[in-house]
Amino acid sequence: MTTHGTLDGLNTDLVEVLHTVLVGADGPLHTRAREAVLAVGDVPTSGLTYAEQHARTPDLLRALIREMGGSALEIAGDPVLRGVLFEEAAIAAPSVLTLMSGHLNLALGAILASRADSEYVRRCVTDLDTGAAVGVLMLTEVAGTNGGHCRTIATWDPAVGGIRLATPNLHAAKFMPNVAGPAGKWAVVTARLVVGGRDEGVLPFLLRVRAADGQLAAGVRVTALPEKNGSAMDHGLIEFDPATCVLPREALLGGDWARITSSGEFECAVPWGKRFARTSEPLGGGRVDLPCGAIATARAALAGVVGYAGQRCPGRTVMIDRGPVQRDIVTALAQVWATSILGRRVRELRATDTAPWSTLGPMVAKPLLSGTAYDVLVKCRRRAGAQGVLRSNYIPDWIANADGISTAEGDDQIMQVAAGKHYNELLDLHLPDTPAGLPWYIDLLTEREHAIAGGMHRGNYGAAGPIWGEDSAGAELTAATGERLAATALHIAATTAPHPAAEQLLRSAAAAYALGCIYERGGWFAVHGLMNNEQANRIHTELLEHRGAIANAMAELVAAFDVPALPTAPLFASDYLDSYRTLTSSTTDTLPAVPVRKAS
Repeated sequence: MTTHGTLDGLNTDLVEVLHTVLVGADGPLHTRAREAVLAVGDVPTSGLTYAEQHARTPDLLRALIREMGGSALEIAGDPVLRGVLFEEAAIAAPSVLTLMSGHLNLALGAILASRADSEYVRRCVTDLDTGAAVGVLMLTEVAGTNGGHCRTIATWDPAVGGIRLATPNLHAAKFMPNVAGPAGKWAVVTARLVVGGRDEGVLPFLLRVRAADGQLAAGVRVTALPEKNGSAMDHGLIEFDPATCVLPREALLGGDWARITSSGEFECAVPWGKRFARTSEPLGGGRVDLPCGAIATARAALAGVVGYAGQRCPGRTVMIDRGPVQRDIVTALAQVWATSILGRRVRELRATDTAPWSTLGPMVAKPLLSGTAYDVLVKCRRRAGAQGVLRSNYIPDWIANADGISTAEGDDQIMQVAAGKHYNELLDLHLPDTPAGLPWYIDLLTEREHAIAGGMHRGNYGAAGPIWGEDSAGAELTAATGERLAATALHIAATTAPHPAAEQLLRSAAAAYALGCIYERGGWFAVHGLMNNEQANRIHTELLEHRGAIANAMAELVAAFDVPALPTAPLFASDYLDSYRTLTSSTTDTLPAVPVRKAS
């Protein structure tokens, strides 16, 4: 067992190098975003009703936009800056995070992607740019996220020179966009365009749902939905009445690829079968930003638990020196380091529109990152004990957001199934700078990936494990690809670290991550002849060795996360008891301890 005591004596040089490896060239952006987020003051607040909680978030969003320079359009158009802001906001502004994705990624993202330019669109952008109105996406319908089978209808009516939005039945009602509150709202609505009786596919339309005074647009009916767990939002069920819900033809956000001409003709440069994919392109930004934010909160929670565990001494042993606690922490550290590096790399590749990373990369990364974040956060909550259930320590809010992120911008499991259908492309998904020779444990992850893909190609879906059906095999393949990429990303980071101790430590973290994935699937590897007794012993021995290296440096590994000082959070304080001294004005710690006599 490694003994840490109070975790003093940090190797600051090592911490600095590790932090640089983690954030890459984005350090100055993190500083700028962090200062803006902390200035907003979005702290977990008790005593507010659910309605009061979600009513304050538009003001917080506006404040964040101001602190970031005043232009939401600038943030939305810079995927690296936007991604960094999501990471910092996820940690220190968990209420604002849930609003940011709809505003920056989905609404402004769709407008930017369309390159549409009309007075109608400019009026919307002016409102969204300052946060005067909040942007949302209306895609999901109550019968499901129907994608290309969207039931909402947008009919071009030449008699009025406009587009009539219609909800033909309950199945088509838009489900959960946050428009039930009185704040100004603009929405990007996906609907099936009908022109002259022809179905032209699913396209995006821009609708001012609520004016600045909260007044609903004509023909729009919003029914508030029940409260949900986590960050409060004014979710609603939305229906459109075609008799009065009429949009100008400029509301079609086709930009340079789809438009209705002044003479009422529909022109589109994209084939019918690809129109929904073009419409849903803005989702890709959120599929990177949100899970990277979730992983950032997992890093923060680990830092808090390590610091707290170094102080907490319920008996004779400091909590951090307990074997089961160390096991949980070092396992989570390997997972979080690997997925954090992968998330940043995917963000960078998508920012440069590197194919197939711009489309397939987020579909692989999102389920892995959001799932890992949720699991780590729950583990941290439990290790933090009673401290972990208090909202003042942020972890409950982070857990709720991570759970929600697994559904937002595409359900994780459905995304894995969709990505798995592209099994040949998944096998070809390699990070730039991947060395020709990788460690044996990453090669073993690659063999698993190829075995599953080969089985899918032959129709042998059982090659993925004790599962059935193509969809299950596809989900397993996507998960296998994600694990291989995460291990590789951390290994590459280790080999390029400009510090021998950092290189060795990150190599151990990469090995611990990969070996942990293999160990958890020992049955699969044995069934496929990829693990005999000798190999199993090697995995066991090396996993223990590498986890030991992480345990010896856990203080440096979490210090490199550079978690901001969180107001109201005793868990993250250098002396967690200080907060309770202030709370109770207690002086009891100056009194002599009461002697305890064992019962006979």
